[in-house]
Amino acid sequence: MQQQSLKQISVQKLTQKAQITRGTFYLHYKDKLDFLEQTEQQVIDEWFATAKATVITPQGEPTTGFALGPALRYVDEHHQILLVLLHPQFTQFQPRLLQRFERELTAYGRQLPAPAGDEPPVDVQAAFLATAFTGLVHHWLNDNRRYRPEFLARTFCQLLAPETTPLAAWFAPVGVDSFANAEKA
Repeated sequence: MQQQSLKQISVQKLTQKAQITRGTFYLHYKDKLDFLEQTEQQVIDEWFATAKATVITPQGEPTTGFALGPALRYVDEHHQILLVLLHPQFTQFQPRLLQRFERELTAYGRQLPAPAGDEPPVDVQAAFLATAFTGLVHHWLNDNRRYRPEFLARTFCQLLAPETTPLAAWFAPVGVDSFANAEKA
């Protein structure tokens, strides 16, 4: 899939490359689209399983979190398949990945105290964090993984604190007061 588009790859080419028979292929997959869908889901599931961690909520309760170090080491180790799946020809992988991140973040958000009046809604926070993290991973992969996974994990954590992100000032909060009461519109 690194060398040819999915349309150019036949089941015969897949089975030859994997050194399996066509019969074995069809025991597990309906067709090559089913193969792709299951492969995408397997990568996402493995990534989240690798990154599964116990974190403590502000109330002192243990819950499931996402360990950045192991998550980024997984990306580093599986960079070839992730680069392929993040390519625009694979239209379902990135939305499926974002959906998983948002679902996990939202589930974590339900365990937190209700947001303060000026705090962004949980769904907005989840969408922002999911997009920011996957975007950073995509950039890192396209930049040939220039940084070590541990460095990138620390950097991502630093970026979450607005006072350490001077570029955030580019997004000037001009005119936001007029929208304060229209959040559910």
